[in-house]
Amino acid sequence: MKFVYAVQNEAELEKYSRFSESVRERLYSYICFLAREYQVRELPRTIVLTNRETATELISDIPVPAYTNEYRVVMTPDREVWSEIYRHQLDGLDHVEDLLTYYENELTESHILQILGHELAHHSELFPDDFDEDDGTGIWFEEGMVEYISRRYFLSPDQYQRELEINQKIVALLTPRYGNHSLEEFGKETYSGDYASIFFEYWRSFLAVHQIVNHFGGDVLAVFRSYRAWHESNSGKSLSEWCSV
Repeated sequence: MKFVYAVQNEAELEKYSRFSESVRERLYSYICFLAREYQVRELPRTIVLTNRETATELISDIPVPAYTNEYRVVMTPDREVWSEIYRHQLDGLDHVEDLLTYYENELTESHILQILGHELAHHSELFPDDFDEDDGTGIWFEEGMVEYISRRYFLSPDQYQRELEINQKIVALLTPRYGNHSLEEFGKETYSGDYASIFFEYWRSFLAVHQIVNHFGGDVLAVFRSYRAWHESNSGKSLSEWCSV
């Protein structure tokens, strides 16, 4: 995979070039890990590093500046941008000073690289090839699982636990606003909301996958086998019912 830079000035080019050089070795190791453990056989041709405006307004109208398809991954590697986005999910909430401090001060290069790792993990062949053609009832699992895989790889155990606790707090705070609806409602309409509603679905999905993996004794591949069994079962159960989450 090659890095491509969609920049507006030399300062952006220099910043994104530094980022790509800084993470190149860790990223290559991660790609090898995905191929070995999670059947990632074909990756996009390029990783496009760009600013938030270009990612969310010029290349696509997806409001979160990290996404992928079979041809390319697009993301902004700006820590400041992600800090701002994550803080916006807390708009209108009371008693979130500790959460704001976390997003202002504790995001590292590893956290940004984990976002890129999330997008690459989507290309695992352990997810059904016809996933985009079904009724969307398992989208939460894919999003939660790629978040789980990338966090476990790039974050230290302490960082992982901290993210887990932060997500638990945010979901608890946002549940009165959005309701404790089914995980199966994660879908294309998720992205029509604001940052709070978008990340509410992502964090709920991650927390569910974390719980499922723990139930399987930490065996992620066993979870995938159960997921595949659900997909092929025609049981009439939703995936969340199958997984009892």
